[in-house]
Amino acid sequence: MFDHVFAIDWSARSRPSPKKPSADSIFIAQKDTIETKHHPKYFRTRFSAYEYLTGELQKNVAKGKRQLVGFDFSFGFPTGFLSSLVGERNIKVLWKWFLDEVRDDANNVNNRFLVADKINSLFSGIGPFWGCPANLKLPNLPAKGTECKEHNLPQFRICEQFTAAQPVWKLYTTGAVGSQTFLGVPYLYRLALEFGEDIAFWPFDAKAFLANNKIVVCEIYPSMFFDSHAQKKLIDLYPDQQYNIKDASQVQLMADLLLSSAGAPWFQSYLDLSKYSEKISEEGWIFGQGIGVGQ
Repeated sequence: MFDHVFAIDWSARSRPSPKKPSADSIFIAQKDTIETKHHPKYFRTRFSAYEYLTGELQKNVAKGKRQLVGFDFSFGFPTGFLSSLVGERNIKVLWKWFLDEVRDDANNVNNRFLVADKINSLFSGIGPFWGCPANLKLPNLPAKGTECKEHNLPQFRICEQFTAAQPVWKLYTTGAVGSQTFLGVPYLYRLALEFGEDIAFWPFDAKAFLANNKIVVCEIYPSMFFDSHAQKKLIDLYPDQQYNIKDASQVQLMADLLLSSAGAPWFQSYLDLSKYSEKISEEGWIFGQGIGVGQ
């Protein structure tokens, strides 16, 4: 179904990552149906990673290759957030809102906590977003999740209820996927602008795997499929590579799964359009999890 795949471990760092490949940074793994060996590439900034990715996508489109791209941040939010913030249930309108509001420069300097504070001010109660550095005092952004109340939004998306995922409302400390989402979805909108009709975003474009789009973009959660034994094998086979870093080995293993996914039982559920509920169209879904789980 796909000729080339990318698995991307994103990062919410506020400065360039270390020159030496390090954990909690951006790694891009890719794999092709032609047996060309690719190893994960390390990027110090979101801007440089995006520039590399779009260049690779353009080259592969020119070659007539169909591509699948997975990013490891949430593409959407729990039910109710989308329409409450932008007034309609169109995910690309939300992504554009973040593109317009989030400042994220070529050195990773960004204003994500200020944007979260602004969003919280638009909702009743306290929250939904929480978590920030101790020296940053913002009137509408609590430091702890236990301080959030009466914002009337669910804690998790449906697809997260059977995973170990942290809530997307969490913006700081270990597992704060919310910050990666703030600094990730603007790039999804950039991809939409750059590739137009050639690109689809699953599951918001429910027919993404049935149509002929040259690029399909999905949300991934590599730790769902992480195998420490497989990581050790990669380290032993390629000692000069970066597989001792869990982020690097996770995306490499995820790229393997993406390329072979069409034969998986859970993938078959993606081809049944009757399974796409309004909630899925609003919240998104994690690639690798059968649609219908938790609904």
